[in-house]
Amino acid sequence: MPDQQLASYLDKINTLPVEEQRELLDLIQRLEDATERDRSSTRFLHFVRRMWPAFIEGNHHSIMADAFERVVAGKLKRLIINMPPRHTKSEFASYLLPAWFLGKNPERKVIQTAHTAELAVGFGRKVRNLVGDADFQKLFPGVNLRQDSKAAGRWNTNKEGEY
Repeated sequence: MPDQQLASYLDKINTLPVEEQRELLDLIQRLEDATERDRSSTRFLHFVRRMWPAFIEGNHHSIMADAFERVVAGKLKRLIINMPPRHTKSEFASYLLPAWFLGKNPERKVIQTAHTAELAVGFGRKVRNLVGDADFQKLFPGVNLRQDSKAAGRWNTNKEGEY
């Protein structure tokens, strides 16, 4: 939007009564929240940025995010990610991706494997805690942990999905 047009809108808003200005700001905030929910539920990297505010993005993250979106959409059946340590492979693939997937598909199942049971359970705990988090639930309203699911390594969503 050009600056001149924005200035014209702001001038018009300033002529409104204060209560109408508040109502308009509330509507704008609700629109921004809905837009962010939509982006975060459809684009993996938006979800990552929202759930991990300290995340520092690199070009390789966009490549991984695109591949993960194709996997979730069923367009990519096999994926191997081979990168050096400390490039967020595990944070993306074993923590954030399963949470995002279950947010989008709370009736589906996720199986987590790792070279030790302890590591797999640790990721399960992180995913479970994220799915139960209020910020996650703002992005995926109605998706939550089933009340009787407390185990770190095996739990259910309230929509009969399983981890």
